[in-house]
Amino acid sequence: MTNDQAKDTLRLYRPGTADAADPAFVEALELCEREPELKKWFAEHCALYAALRLKFKQITVPEGFKEQIIAERRVHAVPLWQRAVLAVGALAALVLLASTIRRNWRPAEPGDFAAYRSYMDGFAQRAYGMDTNTTDLNDIRTYFAQKNAIADYVLPASLEQNAKAAGCVAMTWHGKNVSMICFQSGRPLKPNNDSDLWLFITDRSTTPDNPTSPTPHFEKVNGLITASWTVGNRTYVLAAEGDEQFLSKFVSDKAVL
Repeated sequence: MTNDQAKDTLRLYRPGTADAADPAFVEALELCEREPELKKWFAEHCALYAALRLKFKQITVPEGFKEQIIAERRVHAVPLWQRAVLAVGALAALVLLASTIRRNWRPAEPGDFAAYRSYMDGFAQRAYGMDTNTTDLNDIRTYFAQKNAIADYVLPASLEQNAKAAGCVAMTWHGKNVSMICFQSGRPLKPNNDSDLWLFITDRSTTPDNPTSPTPHFEKVNGLITASWTVGNRTYVLAAEGDEQFLSKFVSDKAVL
């Protein structure tokens, strides 16, 4: 299932109803958990649905509405029930218009390297599910290749020596592939966490201002310390909780790659 197919399915999804357990939505909902852009779109869909449902609930039934329908009174002025029907019709038209606008409009988002790095750091700190859990780096590379994700990366030797792989995620950002490899640094993990060290790999053309140096640049972003560098046509971001001294032991050989 592609993202567009998932959107077509989820446009019929009604949050807060039994739809959450409907088998027709299972595959699309699972894809949302793996695709950040789709997950954001779905959140906007649910928010719009909830807002419109609230508006419908706020419509007051005119007094005598039922009696007027039954009696079919003939009055020169527009009856209250007709006004209600017109109001509901107008609201329905508004729903259709809002849905069309939401379907075709995409909010402008920053597309620079700072935005990319910030998003990846935020993703690492959220509850996410790995595509595959494994300590074998060769299995991770094979998985990426099978998913047509980025698999031709070069890992720092110091990262392979000082950390243990835990799994990976194949994802996208602004339509660009990102390969995420999760590691364990050796420190005690937080409850329900499988990793505490995250490497994000994307093409150097993903943003117009990607770093160009093979020497890591350290910066604190979203509460994490990050190291960013580029080798060949791949740009890397390594992130973890801690400080530059802690992170540097995983990229100490970067300048000679």
